[in-house]
Amino acid sequence: MKKLIQETVILLGVGVIALIGNTINDKVPLKVGFIGMAILVGITLAGIIIKKIIPVNLPMVFWVSIIAVLVTCPLNPYGAYLDKQYLDKINMLALTTPVLAFAGLSLGKDLKLFKELSWKIVIVALTVYTGTFIFATLIAQIVLKATGRI
Repeated sequence: MKKLIQETVILLGVGVIALIGNTINDKVPLKVGFIGMAILVGITLAGIIIKKIIPVNLPMVFWVSIIAVLVTCPLNPYGAYLDKQYLDKINMLALTTPVLAFAGLSLGKDLKLFKELSWKIVIVALTVYTGTFIFATLIAQIVLKATGRI
């Protein structure tokens, strides 16, 4: 129970930081952003709780994804409404800022472990980042050319 409370506090913190970023950057009204963020936090918490309750060895991402699909599914009478009115207004980039900050803090906590990985991890990370950037740019270029946008 203590861990669930801790996870809830962390999710709420991420939600507040993302809500601030979403409101400032995307000019989304605070009420709309708050409801959308509350839905996202609720879906995530439901996935965490289901993972703890159901004894099947599936990753938490699976349960969160299933719940998100059920909430926004067209078969759900409120799914399209929630998606269009609230969830569509949340910029997913606003969510990455607090997540990356927490990742950086957790890495700082395990600095000894990071040192054991040696300099090779830097090369792997740079290769992954560069490859991701280049291929994302290439795919965007192809799609934009094919659709006639550029």
